Amino acid sequence: MKESTKISSALLGAAAIIGCTTASASPILQIVAGAALNPPLAIHEEVTGDAGGTAYPGPTAGGPGVPSAAAGWPNSPPHVATGFAPDPSFGNALGTSGFHGSYLYLNEAAYVTFQYMGAGDSQLINHFYIDDDLNGTYTELFRTQSTPPCTVSGTTPVCTASGGFSSQNEYTFWLNAGLVPFMYTTGNGVDLINDGTNNPPTEAGNSPGYFLGVDPYKAIAQYQTSGKAVYAGPSDLPGSGDHDFQDLGVRISVPEPGSLFLLSAGLIGRGLGRRRLGRARLRRQAKAGVDGWWKFHCPSTRPPQI
Repeated sequence: MKESTKISSALLGAAAIIGCTTASASPILQIVAGAALNPPLAIHEEVTGDAGGTAYPGPTAGGPGVPSAAAGWPNSPPHVATGFAPDPSFGNALGTSGFHGSYLYLNEAAYVTFQYMGAGDSQLINHFYIDDDLNGTYTELFRTQSTPPCTVSGTTPVCTASGGFSSQNEYTFWLNAGLVPFMYTTGNGVDLINDGTNNPPTEAGNSPGYFLGVDPYKAIAQYQTSGKAVYAGPSDLPGSGDHDFQDLGVRISVPEPGSLFLLSAGLIGRGLGRRRLGRARLRRQAKAGVDGWWKFHCPSTRPPQI
């Protein structure tokens, strides 16, 4: 078999596995005020300045948590946390800026990854669920005091994506556009649901609630409302007595453009990597084969660049 045929066959195999979706418009996670998808209210701005028992980079029992300076997360080159802001309720300590009383929306169908970042010093057994097939039945992914938290390398979570509940601390699901179908249940039996209604504001101090903030290391400004990765974290007691939003931190992310195709192609074509395939003729031949397949099977999207 010609080397160009091997290259294009490997790439087309990857395309067959992951479908046409990776070449579509880039998926984005958006923080919104509710089901009407309005921007979050300024009155709901929040900062996770209180480490709440979390400690960077792990693997302490509390986990690294939602990023905060108090937990030891970095904020200097090469890891500048542009999304950090001072927390006035915690001595202006720096933490992830975001919003309470808000909801997470996915702008288009995409693979969404959930990573468990720890429970801080919470004394309750809290739960995190997802309804990935939208049938009203939630599946538990993470449970405090049972699921081990991810650790962090630099600013990147290092997790275990196999093993099942409760040892697994990372899952990826294909989700349709819309409000991301997750739910927290506190150890006191309070359901906090990402449905546009059931995440009450916490400034009144009469209910638990969860926080949402764009990953501060990917943000380009404070209180950013959209991005590729968002941290979620609840306060599992009424806000007047619990305001750290570290009681079951989860990092929710969508892939960077083309990353799934490149990953799949890299895995499938690994055996070709040691060969001398750099000649322009081989690349042109391989690209022609991929472009032809893509135009037939994925006419509304652009083929990957190789």
